[in-house]
Amino acid sequence: MTRTLWVREVQTQDLPLVSAWLTPGMDTALPAGGAEATEQWLVAVRSDDKTGGAETGGHGGGGGQPLACLRLRRAIGLDLPRHWYHVGCVVHAAAELGLVHRLHTLQLGNDLTGASEIADVAWDRAALDLPASATVLSQLLGSALQRLASDRPGHAARLIVELPGLRTAEGQSPFWQGLGRHFYDGDPAVAALKFGPAWRSHVAALLPRQPVYTDFLCDAAQSAVAQVDPAARVLMDLLWQAGLRYAHHVCIDDGGPVFECATDLVVAPVA
Repeated sequence: MTRTLWVREVQTQDLPLVSAWLTPGMDTALPAGGAEATEQWLVAVRSDDKTGGAETGGHGGGGGQPLACLRLRRAIGLDLPRHWYHVGCVVHAAAELGLVHRLHTLQLGNDLTGASEIADVAWDRAALDLPASATVLSQLLGSALQRLASDRPGHAARLIVELPGLRTAEGQSPFWQGLGRHFYDGDPAVAALKFGPAWRSHVAALLPRQPVYTDFLCDAAQSAVAQVDPAARVLMDLLWQAGLRYAHHVCIDDGGPVFECATDLVVAPVA
């Protein structure tokens, strides 16, 4: 029996399984359909020659075993502001004293508003080893990029992907513990469950608008800036193949890097 991978849109019967892969705060609602749809929620499915399927990038019917999912969004932050930290630097110099200090800064902003986005990338880590994860994610990401290319006027000039940052075994973010908790002392996981994907927009109103010197953060928080969760490195490698790069923006909750690229320069990755 031949087993094959194909990609289709997430359907109602997929929700119990797919939702279990998503971390708290990720969107679990099916996108609105029709001509005014602003996003697609795609799932990579493993099927066999008896159940059939669809070619990669096709829409297909139901059936098959879901293995991974992602959302492709046309433009973000136009209805509810999205915030990131821009990682920059300032130089303090006293020539007379022979002192020069180059310090990294975090500046809260909305620089990536309006970009297209690949979001909520998740996969069945219990069922897939590392090579299988790479294969499935490559096919899923490739299909999403094909859909983007086939509807190029409907998407923005820039494409971004937020990668998850470092967390402890208990699920805590060293970056958040070093910075965010000083301005919001609630539990981020509880806030994510209560407010869903919008929680970061709400908490951003409490964060400082002035540049923050990373040297003021604890060592663990400094070390977490723009670092990727080891479990997501397979995804990072595929994004690198597709032409996306870290461009000095990080997520406000865990310090994970934002990969981005001019949409016209993105290429499908090869597993």
